[in-house]
Order: sequence, then structure tokens, then C-alpha cells
Amino acid sequence: MGILDLFRSQSKNTNQQREQKDERKAECPNCHKALSKIPGAKTKCPHCGEFMFVRTRPKDDARVVVTKAEADKIDEEWSIVAGTHDIFVAEKEEFAKEKEILRKRFGGKEPSDNDVRWGLLNKQLIEHAKNGDWGLYRNARFQMAEILRGEMKLKDALRTYLEVCYLDLNGPNNTGGMKDLELLKEFPPFNPKDFSFLAPGVIDLIKRIVLKLKMSKDEIKQVFVEHNSRIEKSLRLPIPAEKSWQALEKEI
Repeated sequence: MGILDLFRSQSKNTNQQREQKDERKAECPNCHKALSKIPGAKTKCPHCGEFMFVRTRPKDDARVVVTKAEADKIDEEWSIVAGTHDIFVAEKEEFAKEKEILRKRFGGKEPSDNDVRWGLLNKQLIEHAKNGDWGLYRNARFQMAEILRGEMKLKDALRTYLEVCYLDLNGPNNTGGMKDLELLKEFPPFNPKDFSFLAPGVIDLIKRIVLKLKMSKDEIKQVFVEHNSRIEKSLRLPIPAEKSWQALEKEI
């Protein structure tokens, strides 16, 4: 849950007198053609191919179906209400900067929003690894898996979700660039003894993908061990991939 989503939730819980209005319509906000059903989340219009977004306006707490531009405006309004407008503007500027970099790299071709997000996440991975912030590194890899799943690149998504599980089983910590060797012994970047875990939500996503791909346990194991053996070596993780699979296998 992001900062704006958390604030929206808290705002609704602390203001019970305000009843949420549902002003969603079974109509595309881009081409205004009728839809077979009212959108419940981000979805693509079957007529014009443009994305539609579902948002709740802060000014009247009304749930609406909107265009990308309208969704961005509502998100900014929420950031003002939440007191995070500076962060919102900074992230928007960073997004625009990365988009321009990719546009030049693609020879003038317009990059997709996912291309931009992927580029930003790659930069975050480098920064988190440099600072020894492995919990944040893990979160960035999870966001990458979500992008892949959204693009229906299920095999790549599965591989990345399995990597997230492997990182979780190794107990990732955020060390914030700490260099003191004595402190790092006390607070290591990976601490499977105290912080090893498996996130139920990630396990559920893996199960759903495996079901769609009709994969056997042996096939999942092969993907897990082959991919994470490389991660084990590159990040020098304390728990071998083969051993970690034993813990994950019980959950899937």
C-alpha cells in the first residue's frame, strides 16, 4: 500500500459522516462508448484501446471512472491533502526525465509507462545494492515482477517472484550504507536466523501463475534453483538456493 492509498484509507476511517458516492458509469471516459460493465479497476477500453482508471476524488469522496490525465490530477490532489505534494512532484519529474532518456535511447520512439517504471526500478536496484538496503532491493524486485505479470510475461514474472521468495528466506535488512564492520556483524545485511519469512501474497501469486502455466513441482524447482543459484553467487547470500527450495516447496 502506497502513501496515498494509506492516507485515503485513514481519511475514510476517521470521517464516518462522509458517505462515499459511487459515480462510476459503464462508459469509457476516453471515447464515451458504452461498456458491458462498470470498471472496478484500471482496464483497457474494448472500443478505443485506451486505459480507464478508477479513482476516488478527495473533494467529494466520489468514486469515478476517469482518463489517465484525470487520474493523475486526482492523485496530485490526494498528495496535497496528505501533505506529500513535494514527493509527488519530485517523482513526477523523475519519471519525465527517465522517459526522455528512454525516448532518445529508443531513437525517438515513445516509451511505455512500464518501460519508464522498469528503468527507474533498475536504477533503484543499483542504489539499494550500493547502500546495502536489501529490504528495499527486494521490494523493487517485487515491483518488477508485478510489471511482468501485468504484461502477461508469466514465465519472467514467476522467475522474479521466486527470486523475491529467495531473498525473503535469506532475511533481507536495510543497512543504510553502514560500513562499520562490527555493527555489520551485529546487524548483517541478510539475517535468515531472525528475519527469514515468506509473504503469503507472493506465494498466492506464484500459485496462480503456476496453475496458468500448468507447471509441475519439479519444473518450478528447476526454475527456482537455476535462477537463484546465480542470485546466490552475485549477492553472496547465506542460504543456498537448493536449501531454500525445501522451505518454499512446503508452501506451494
